[in-house]
Amino acid sequence: MRTENEIQELKQELETLTGFIADSGTEQEFADKCVSYSSDVADALDWVLEEIGTQEFRSDGYLDLTKLHAFAIKIEQRTGKKKETSA
Repeated sequence: MRTENEIQELKQELETLTGFIADSGTEQEFADKCVSYSSDVADALDWVLEEIGTQEFRSDGYLDLTKLHAFAIKIEQRTGKKKETSA
């Protein structure tokens, strides 16, 4: 398992880089998928470090589980396949 310090350091590095790119980079640089992914990872690390609550993290602003469930229902209806239930 990673130490809290290691997680904090990675989160800080990601936030510093993505913030700099957002503030000073071009629109194309900011729109790159690695910037979006890095921002998402930083959000996940905020949750791991308990800097944001579980309910907030599960909300539309982060994971949007409501939309993911809606996609799963549409796929089930369209294909007849059923998603596995989570424990």
